[in-house]
Amino acid sequence: MMADRQPHLNSNFYGPAVPPPSKSRRGRRILCTILMVAIGLIVGAGILLLILGLVYSPHKLVFNVSSARLTQFNLTTTSSNQLHYSLALNVTIRNPNKRYRVYYDYNEMAVLYKNQRLATQWLPSFFQETKSTVVVSPNNFDGQKLMFLTSDEHVEFNAEKANGIYSIDVKFFFRLRMKSGQVVLKFKPKVYCGLKVPLGSDIDPKSISLFSNTDCDFSF
Repeated sequence: MMADRQPHLNSNFYGPAVPPPSKSRRGRRILCTILMVAIGLIVGAGILLLILGLVYSPHKLVFNVSSARLTQFNLTTTSSNQLHYSLALNVTIRNPNKRYRVYYDYNEMAVLYKNQRLATQWLPSFFQETKSTVVVSPNNFDGQKLMFLTSDEHVEFNAEKANGIYSIDVKFFFRLRMKSGQVVLKFKPKVYCGLKVPLGSDIDPKSISLFSNTDCDFSF
């Protein structure tokens, strides 16, 4: 019975020694710390970029055709299918940005009917201040164009001729810079204006008033 008793433990006995942490465990802790720091830096950089994007993201420019006068739009369908046209336009451009000035370096303007280009003009380079509006008045689009219309498009043309109002498209193709301090953004936006233009005459001032101011679609 005496042999089954546990040996007496003195006050200096604390149990078996605790082994030091292994190198692999220390390595995992270091790796986790590095990953946490990296994730924090990435998240912080993302938040900073988001804030800068919200602050420096430019607003879209606002285009509208403020006036349009169509004094000739005659299609000779007997033999040559020539469309004779004469169109004058005024286009208003609004820069709503309070930070960005706009430099229009390349400015192409095209007039189309039934997806066929009637004429093209290249406008001179110009500059627009912040929070400002400019009016672009290109030269008149006068001339003639050989048209290839389908039977359905001929029907549409005759209907427009009867109503005296024609569906004419205007497109702009730009290369521009938007500048705020040292920040310079370059874009190649496109602008589309779908117009309903009444046929008038040079001697009839009412031909301008019949046209409704038309907003255009602007896309970067």
